[in-house]
Amino acid sequence: MTKKKIIIGITNESSVSLILGQLAHFKSLGYKTYLLAPYSLRSAAFCQNEGCEHLIVNVEREISIIKDLKSLYSIIKIFYKIKPDIINLGTPKISLLGMIAGFITGVEKRVYTCRGFRFEHEKGLKKQILILMEKGTVLFSHKVICISKSVEKIGIENRIFKNHKTIVIHKGSSNGLNFNLFNPLNKENINYKENIVKKYNLENTFVYGFLGRIVDRKGIKELFEAFNEIYKNNKNVKLLLIGPIEISQISDKNLIEKISQHPGIINYGKVKQEDVPGAMMAMDVFVLPAWWEGFGNVLVQAAAMGVPVISTNGTGTIDAVSDGFNGILVPVADINALKNAMLKLYSDKALRNEFAINGLEWVKNFDRNMIWNEMDKIYNTP
Repeated sequence: MTKKKIIIGITNESSVSLILGQLAHFKSLGYKTYLLAPYSLRSAAFCQNEGCEHLIVNVEREISIIKDLKSLYSIIKIFYKIKPDIINLGTPKISLLGMIAGFITGVEKRVYTCRGFRFEHEKGLKKQILILMEKGTVLFSHKVICISKSVEKIGIENRIFKNHKTIVIHKGSSNGLNFNLFNPLNKENINYKENIVKKYNLENTFVYGFLGRIVDRKGIKELFEAFNEIYKNNKNVKLLLIGPIEISQISDKNLIEKISQHPGIINYGKVKQEDVPGAMMAMDVFVLPAWWEGFGNVLVQAAAMGVPVISTNGTGTIDAVSDGFNGILVPVADINALKNAMLKLYSDKALRNEFAINGLEWVKNFDRNMIWNEMDKIYNTP
């Protein structure tokens, strides 16, 4: 029996974190697997670990007509050479170019994994161009996997999707949770947590935590302002920030200096994926006041580590938290509501414990094997 060939595509090499384990899984099912992505040491290591072939293509994240046409030509050549049975492309630019290339080369099954919309907080002409790009991607696809119900809802409201083309797998997420890694009983995770606690003398300190890219869209300004108000009256709290600062995506440049000089903030920096669970265990409450996400992966990761969460009712985040069951949702960009939620979980230990226990139940909805099994059904449905 001839193996089915599947190409998974991403625009940026950093997005391999969104598909960890997926290509290895489909290889184990008998697929011939490929990653369509730019070259980097990280993407090369990913392909080696997953046992897939790396199809190297460079794609500009921003709109660049000449470069985009060159990328399209490169993808068409790759598709003609490989002759894939299935393509599953995620992140906007490579999805648009890849779906056009897949249509031109006659790929039998073209799947677009929609991980959210960049246009949500854009305005004017740029917003209209981004919506048009999404419509083009969907036009040339056979099926759209929306990684959350709220993403599907916005796509339908903006006439990007039609109901018959879209699917949300179970309760959402793009790749599910790896419960071998996100396990609070793992010795490696416990050791990593203890190292952070010891390094920063957090034994008798209440720790609010954040993990992700430090950018406006993640609500970093709102988090700083809310925490700063709390810290003024309580020096026994800390804010543990984990993730890279991306200055180009922070409008108030003074915010970086405020963060770096704040006595209550630990600017920990970036961590490896395997260290995320242990880092989360050092937090008493996980806070992600994002304006929007495709799906709030870090929110279910924190819940899996027994950490209560606070987030917003924005796109994607609203799907990743069961409000009042394992965490609290507040309105987007509402600093006062965010501060009140943070104070509530600080003062109410019983509620924190309840949310922590409930979170372990909530995350059962996001087992990655359930997600992959449904993907396999999509790939094999005529």
